[in-house]
Amino acid sequence: MATEHTLDRTQIHHDWDRSREPVLTIRPGDVVHFDLPITGEGQLDETSSIEDVRWDFDTIYNLAGPIFVEGASPGGTLEVEILALRPGEWGWTAVIPELGLLASDFPDAFLKTFDLRNGKTATVAPGVEVPLEPFLGTMGVPIDEPGSVSPFPPHAGGGNVDCRHLVAGSTLWLPVWCEGALFSCGDAHGAQGDGEVCVSAVECAMKATLRFGYSDASLPGPAYRTPAPVGIPGPYRGSMGIHADLMEGARIAVRNTIAWLVADHGLSREDAYVLCSLAGDLKIHEIVDAGVWNVGMTMPLGVFV
Repeated sequence: MATEHTLDRTQIHHDWDRSREPVLTIRPGDVVHFDLPITGEGQLDETSSIEDVRWDFDTIYNLAGPIFVEGASPGGTLEVEILALRPGEWGWTAVIPELGLLASDFPDAFLKTFDLRNGKTATVAPGVEVPLEPFLGTMGVPIDEPGSVSPFPPHAGGGNVDCRHLVAGSTLWLPVWCEGALFSCGDAHGAQGDGEVCVSAVECAMKATLRFGYSDASLPGPAYRTPAPVGIPGPYRGSMGIHADLMEGARIAVRNTIAWLVADHGLSREDAYVLCSLAGDLKIHEIVDAGVWNVGMTMPLGVFV
């Protein structure tokens, strides 16, 4: 019979390490309720200005777990069903020097906080509202590598994949690399566009409920199923970035979208960059044509209320 468990917000860690002792042991079919702290908890609050913040990247990610799943063995597949997600009362988005897609364009630090108590939108600027579509930016298991591994880049066990499509009702499948899988999660987001181009989403606390399953079948890499298309309904306005380098094409598309948001909608450059990260979607429109790629940045016009 399935059992329900609860992890409180103190049962966290800040990196991947296959030797870390699990904080909870469960069976396939069990449900776990998480109370996830906001990314950067203790380093900023809802009233902080950018001058107040001193980022500590060693502890900025708060990952709940690890959870030992009985019967899970290397070579098998862990199934994670996202049953419910409820964002906290506030969130933040930041531009951090030397990080993000347009780091050279935005050398100065910038911080915006959001009141999320209406449970519906985050206000980027007057008349610009981004609907909340909560998900967990990090869900994963450690790979078969000894010692401490940074939480920032995603890996073969998932981790910081920042996949906005993993909303409530979705299922995530992860290849298992260690006995018991040793699942952890965190980095909760209230909203994000595909690309998270300014390096952060609507970072927030989250109450999350997940159900776990296991199969001996092997899986070549993380995979997911979502019940319906995720994103703000159209119409959309898109900018194309055409270039022989895929990353430079992405930069061109985002730069041109920022220029349009500033000229046509009166946003500051910083707010426009943040809006691209929270609601804009980077898309590969075309990748096969003679070594010149077309990358799009699409913005749903529904954010302008």
